[in-house]
Amino acid sequence: MEEPRLNRISIVLDELKLDQIDLAAILKVSKDTVSRWCRNVNQPKLSDIYNIAKICRIDITRLIEPTDWKNETGNSVLQDYLEMKKLAKTQTKRSNNSKRRKSP
Repeated sequence: MEEPRLNRISIVLDELKLDQIDLAAILKVSKDTVSRWCRNVNQPKLSDIYNIAKICRIDITRLIEPTDWKNETGNSVLQDYLEMKKLAKTQTKRSNNSKRRKSP
């Protein structure tokens, strides 16, 4: 399965007609680092995303790939986890109650 795109740095740089090399120089990181961010091979720290937004004078959310999870069907991972936790707790109580009844 293909890794999801997490950041939009390359898209924003293209839109603003900015060069990866210039961005690397301003941020004081290597051009390879910026290249990996632009290809979504590695992800920048949040502080780097903040600085890119500040340098470009754009809203920070333009640098993050939007999500559409609210339209997905089924439970979220968190909902499934909480249901399993609740079920495990119920089963533990039943098991403990059963052991108490068997004790003389």
